[in-house]
Amino acid sequence: MERKLIANLIFLLVISLQTNAQDMKYGKITKAEKELTFVAFEPDADAVVLEENSFNIFNGGVLHNHYHKRVKILKESGVENGNVRIRYFSGNNGIQNINKISAQLVNFDGDNEEVTKLSKADFFYVDGENGWKEVRFTFPDVRPGSILEFEYNMQDKGITFLDSWIFQNHIPTLKSTYSISIPSYLNYRLMSQGEQILKTTAKQYDGVYKWTLNDLHSIKEEPFMTNYQDYLEKLDFQLAGYVSSSSALGGGRSFKETYTNWQELSDFIFESERFGSYLKPSKSLSGLFYNATENSDKLSKAKAVYSYVQNSIKFNNWQGYYPTQDLKSLLEKKQGSRADINLLLLAQLRANGISAVPFMISSKGNGRSHLLDSPFLDQFNQLVVLTEIEGKEYFLDASNENYPFGYLPLYFHVSQGYALRDKNSGLVPVTQQHRSGINQVGNIKVNESGKLQSQIHLRFSEYDAISQAISKVKLGDDDFKKEVFNKTGEFFEVKITEKYEPKRIMDISVLGQELELGQDLLMVSPFNYVRWSENPLKADYRTFPIDMLYVFNDMYSTVIEIPDGYELDDFPEPIEVMVPGNIAAFSYKVEPMGGTIKVSSSINFKHSLIPAGFYPELKYFFGLITSKLQEPIILKKSAVVAD
Repeated sequence: MERKLIANLIFLLVISLQTNAQDMKYGKITKAEKELTFVAFEPDADAVVLEENSFNIFNGGVLHNHYHKRVKILKESGVENGNVRIRYFSGNNGIQNINKISAQLVNFDGDNEEVTKLSKADFFYVDGENGWKEVRFTFPDVRPGSILEFEYNMQDKGITFLDSWIFQNHIPTLKSTYSISIPSYLNYRLMSQGEQILKTTAKQYDGVYKWTLNDLHSIKEEPFMTNYQDYLEKLDFQLAGYVSSSSALGGGRSFKETYTNWQELSDFIFESERFGSYLKPSKSLSGLFYNATENSDKLSKAKAVYSYVQNSIKFNNWQGYYPTQDLKSLLEKKQGSRADINLLLLAQLRANGISAVPFMISSKGNGRSHLLDSPFLDQFNQLVVLTEIEGKEYFLDASNENYPFGYLPLYFHVSQGYALRDKNSGLVPVTQQHRSGINQVGNIKVNESGKLQSQIHLRFSEYDAISQAISKVKLGDDDFKKEVFNKTGEFFEVKITEKYEPKRIMDISVLGQELELGQDLLMVSPFNYVRWSENPLKADYRTFPIDMLYVFNDMYSTVIEIPDGYELDDFPEPIEVMVPGNIAAFSYKVEPMGGTIKVSSSINFKHSLIPAGFYPELKYFFGLITSKLQEPIILKKSAVVAD
């Protein structure tokens, strides 16, 4: 009886919303949908989501969701969209459940509709890992022009964090709608993300909140976009409070809030047993800590402690902001998660008289580009350490042996994080001060063998040095040299040296291939190594921001000594260009100076995260850089020698 009542309530809600906003009705294909042959804002699309809706209503402590999706196949390559998987979390107690699935396919023969409806036997329920399950089904006879749609109901008992609603799909979406009716006995905080959704106000009527977005580009990989999840158009809800019945005599109801501020959340975390073992270690355990007394100043002590923890505990690749074991267990096993290792670092820094606090972040790819300044623990997925020494902040992650003191992995380069303090906990900016880049100094002249040869010195600084060092470890010395500097046999000799203090540096000396003289024209490439050999931006449009990962400044300079019997014939035009908004700048110039030619260039990216709106300018900018740095200096035999 109760299930029928809830089903009727959902039905009435769906009908009410459809009537109010003219949303699609199951099985009712419109003329415009029949005639659609391509997507105007994404013409190369092989399929399109015509419409996708989610209607949500609560009954007690259970959320009931009615989902409806309609897709049209535009090209033969899009028929794979006829294979559908619906993933949900059942757990041990049936936290989520899916039922009342309907699906049908419509093909067209002129004005006639050929409808194929799937039966119960066509739906397969598959058990996954760790409590996850899937419903799988395949539409038959899918071909260009087919319209397929399906709907189902889901019951969800896990109402602390509601499932995210992502408006986009891996194919373009014409219309996506999310609606929810929140009862008076529940209070939710909304976390919205995305360029469009942040500009959209929910429509409200009859206790229902409704968001609709139109004409959404597909989600697909693009260069400089390793973390598109952070920029999806989506909604999240976290329970902020609820009405509770009193068990005292006389009954009554009261409203209970979850954490109202960051300090309350920090205090709750500090009280947990595992966290507490690191924050207040016993004397017997703290007696096992590294003692940095031989270092006089605090910064030297901190670096020594960091190096000790980094090299004494093995990272088991477990992520997360909460420790997986207590301090005693970690010291015994000598391996642990990122949270385990960094909390040990915190404990050892404090034992050596250096202040340090746990620091939670939402790393790139976690699906959160902007943190909400409200105590949502679900926003975070990593824990590092924040320490302040002589007025300067340092963010530390001792779980990664590739990163020296004060350097965070690139996917930890975010704008804010959550500092857990005894007092005044809250969000603070993440600052990573560095001067990364490539500095190339070259000389091209006639060698002892009478041939033209280049000698260049490359210096990779800070994050560029770290990136190259990681590649070197992964490939090995010989393969690294071949992969990075000798793909076409251009170089005779490569020597590499690395420095760690006062900053991370990799120096590479390169002796280039010899060029025979005697030709009427010599085509001389001034720069043997460049950051990009071709324009990485090839698409006509861009949906997501361009993430360069970090700011950098590249400097290239080469002096060419003109061989006897030759003279300068032609050289590239000088240029200075800047991306609007002072995002990046590029310069190139050639300076003939008697018997020598100096070629100089610089690339300076002042912003690492660039909005998609700048894509056309940035694509042109990259094209200019990659073509200009490969233009040759042309030398010709002088007239006297030629005669």
